[in-house]
Parts: sequence; C-alpha cells; structure tokens
Amino acid sequence: MFRLYNEVVKTVPRNKVVLLYPRNHYGKIYHPWTWAPLPILAASAPLFAAGYEVILLDANVEPAWQKRVVDECRDSLMLGISSMTGPQIHFGLEAARAVREAGLKLPIVWGGYHPSILPEQTSRNGFVDAVARGQGERTLLEVAEKISQGEDFADIRGLTITRDGETFSTPARPVEDINNFPRLPYEKLENPRQYLNNMHVGTRVINYVSSQGCPARCQFCAEPLVYGRRWKAYTPDRVISDLEFLQSFLDINGVMYFDSTYFVKESRAREISEKMVQRGMKLGWAANARASQLGKFSEDTFDVLKQSGLWAFLVGAESGSEAQLASMQKDIGPGDILEAARVASRHGIKITYSFIVGFPGETDPEIEETWDVMEQVSKIVGEYNSQLHFYAPTPGNALYEEAARFGLRTPESLEEWAAFSTVEGGLPWMSKGFMNRMRQREFYMVYGYPSEWVRRRAARSLLRRLYVGVASGVSTARCRRHFWRFPLDWWLLRGLRQ
Repeated sequence: MFRLYNEVVKTVPRNKVVLLYPRNHYGKIYHPWTWAPLPILAASAPLFAAGYEVILLDANVEPAWQKRVVDECRDSLMLGISSMTGPQIHFGLEAARAVREAGLKLPIVWGGYHPSILPEQTSRNGFVDAVARGQGERTLLEVAEKISQGEDFADIRGLTITRDGETFSTPARPVEDINNFPRLPYEKLENPRQYLNNMHVGTRVINYVSSQGCPARCQFCAEPLVYGRRWKAYTPDRVISDLEFLQSFLDINGVMYFDSTYFVKESRAREISEKMVQRGMKLGWAANARASQLGKFSEDTFDVLKQSGLWAFLVGAESGSEAQLASMQKDIGPGDILEAARVASRHGIKITYSFIVGFPGETDPEIEETWDVMEQVSKIVGEYNSQLHFYAPTPGNALYEEAARFGLRTPESLEEWAAFSTVEGGLPWMSKGFMNRMRQREFYMVYGYPSEWVRRRAARSLLRRLYVGVASGVSTARCRRHFWRFPLDWWLLRGLRQ
C-alpha cells in the first residue's frame, strides 16, 4: 500500500489536501440552522499555517459534493474525513468509495469521534487507510508532511492502521494545549456567510468553540473516551481576538459556543466577559454549562456574564432521578438542577435544559421523577424551556455496555454503524406506546407552561392564537391535576397542527 502512496507523490503537487465534513442527516434536517464545520476547520488550521493548499468541503451545503470530492482529490496528497456515528459514516464511505472507483490512490485518513472511539474496527474497513485518534490537528499535519516527502506515515503517533490484514496502533498522542494551534480559518470556507443564523442570541450568529474536551465522567457521553477527561481552553485574550476577527470578517452579532462545557473555570468565563464589556463588544451568546457549576458562581460573575450579552445557559440535566444521575456518573443531583434554574432566573438569564428518558433499566418511578423536576423547573423559570430526548447509545462507554445487556445489538462493521441512529430512539426496550406517552406528556408541558417562543408564534395569526389558546387551556388543566390518561385531546390537537 505504501508503494501506491509513493506513486501519488510523483504525480501530484506536493501541497494539496482535501478535508471532507460529510452530511450529518439523511434528508431530514433536525434544526433550522446550518453551522460551520468546526472539525475540519480545526484540522485545517495547522495545514494552512504550514503552507498547504487545503480544500474544505462541507457536504451539508455543497449540492454536488460527491463530484467535488473526486475532482479535488485528483491532484491531492490526501483525503481527510471527519465523522460522528451514524449518517456521517454513510456519506463518508460514499465519498471514499467514489474516490477509489475513480482509480485515485491517495491515502484516506478518517478522524472524529466515531473513528477515535472504535479505531481498530474503523481501520479494518477497505475505504480507510488510517485513523487519526483523538486530537488530530498535529497528527494530520505530520501525515501530510510524510506523504509529501514520499515517506511512510505508519510511525506517527496517534494513528491506527490496518495493512495486509494486521491492525496496529502507534502510541497515543498527548492532548496538546489548543492555544498552540492557529485560529480557525473561517475565511477559507466557501461562502462563509451561509453559516450565519438568525436565532435568539442575534440575527447573525456563528458557531465557535473556545475549549476542547470535558473533565466530567458522564457514562453516556463520547467526550471522556476521546479526550480522556482532559479539558484544554483558549486563554481569554485568544477568545477575544477570535471574536473580534469574526465581528470584523462576518459582522456577527451573536455566538453559539459549541464547547462541550464552557464554564469549567469561573474566573476564565468572567475574564472573557469583562474584556467583552471593556471593549464594547455587542454580542449575544449562549453556552453549555453544568448545573452544579452555576450554583457556585458569585453574584459578580452573573452580573458581568449578563452585561457581556449572555442570553442563555444550556444545561444537560439528563434526568431528575437521583438513582439515574448516580448510575450515569453525572455528579449532580436534582437539587443542583433546580438551584441552577433559580440563580439564572434571579439574574434574568435564560436557562434551557435537556432531559433524557429511556435509559436501559430505567423504571417508571424514575421517569416520573424526571417529569417532576422538569415541571418544577418550568414553574421556577415561568415557562417550559426544556428539550426531551430518548436515550441514544454512544459506543464505547459503560452505559452502552448496559444497553447491550438489555438487547441492543452492537454493529460489527463500519457499514453497520452508518445505519445506527443516535437520535431516533426506538431501542429494544422502548415500545411505540412508551414513546407516544412521553411525547404526549411533553406536549402538555409545552402548552401548559408556554414559552416566549410559543407565545410569539401564537401572535402571528388568529388561527394560531386560537390553537394555542385551546392547547394551553387543556394542557394547563392536565398539568395542574397531573392527569395524563385518555389523551384524545393530544391526538386531535396534534392532527390539527399537522
């Protein structure tokens, strides 16, 4: 196989690399926003800095992405593919297959969460020449340098490779301080303004990440598997510099932080906000937080966060059950969830929660505890501002192993993982009736504690106002009495809405 790479070096320029961000859905879009492909932006930054020509292809916005991948790879050293579990694997394999069927012999290197979690299985696929595990910025640059010099890259740290039927992994690459890497090159994206979104925090909102990894140990999450609970963050000055660039380049007025958790260090979050205020930066923003963090923040911190434009804390509560929270090693309790809602509301900052039902082995009383906490939060903040999800397994962690014990079949190839859903629920222990009951209950919460978003939609027309009025009346009565049986009203109202 290495001889083939040598042939590539002899026939193409020595400095072109193609990076693909595959489509992340099968036709259905799960939210109304299109976000910049941060994984390939991060991987490209050191390559650009070293003088490589990098082609950034986002299949979510490129209509003819299959043809573009093949055409760009004809004179490239390497194709890099970033992938999460599910649809991105499917479309990544589709791209790799097209490249090989076109007779192109350039190396195809996969990275991202799924390949990093299951590197051996991923590398054994015929359309994968190497897997870059974990933090791939430095790894990918070194691979490109080796290929451009006509040398084998099999000794580079952080790789898993299968050759001649033998799979091997080089030593792990230590997680590097991300301040060592160049700024994410948003300006290198094709039509970067298409990633500006109109939403709550602003009318021209971009996604941005200021840290990597997470120190928490949640047993349902991929983060500890990829970064080993190590958290690396940009310095406050680096964040401010990046935000000023985005304001100048794209005229943004809002930022969605895509950090797994932004508020690990209260002092850092406060300093960034203080610098934003000092420089007169007019930006709305929202970021992920842990419930246990917010209850410990000082009054001064909340004040400066709000002054700097903080619109909402995004909190993964996951469950209202003490037993379930302990089982998943979330290291918070129901009291932390409620206290975070109280302090955010007291300071006039929105807080939104995500909750999950359908964990393997979860009991009906535990699910009821979750609904109880969701309702208490709604009463504290004055609206239902949560999101309910069905448990979706992430491979490689303890909770996934528990799911397998309850009947989840583990995919045995990369192709099978491509069809694996991490968003739809429908697991062996989740009946259709169970899922419908949960959707009914959430419907009643949405209209029983109508949010600002619901009220705004109602104001758009008389028909909407009538619908929301009826739905709210019925739902409020049910929420007050905790009466969920005979949901004929739900079937009728849902039919009308559709």
